Amino acid sequence: MYSSPSLNIQYRPDLDMLAVRWLDALQPGQFEQDYRTIITEGLTHGTPRWLVDVRRRPHPTPSMAEWAANVWLPEVVAALAPRRPRLAYLISPSREEALQASPTLQASMQAASDPHRGYDVAIFNNEGEATQWLLAH
Repeated sequence: MYSSPSLNIQYRPDLDMLAVRWLDALQPGQFEQDYRTIITEGLTHGTPRWLVDVRRRPHPTPSMAEWAANVWLPEVVAALAPRRPRLAYLISPSREEALQASPTLQASMQAASDPHRGYDVAIFNNEGEATQWLLAH
């Protein structure tokens, strides 16, 4: 298990799943480091199934979303190859509204959701549904 003041990562051996939870707002300069720590923990436990709970984090900036979609997710694919990563993002209703209201964030989400990029990603408001989706494949 990895834990910092803002991030908790727990491997669930019963589900072969990594549960990633932000506990607070990101500290300046911590965004990319936290995301790279997730890759390290995923490799340590050998699981391509990740539940990423961002409900407590502030809404992403367009540059954060663009970096996650176009830099971090390809790094995840490369790190886990040949296994296909499955990421279930657990978001709050207010984050969902912010995503729908921002054309820039929508573009990043569409890029991140492209199934030809070597991973599967889905967004949920319900943890049970997110877990079921992760385990379905």
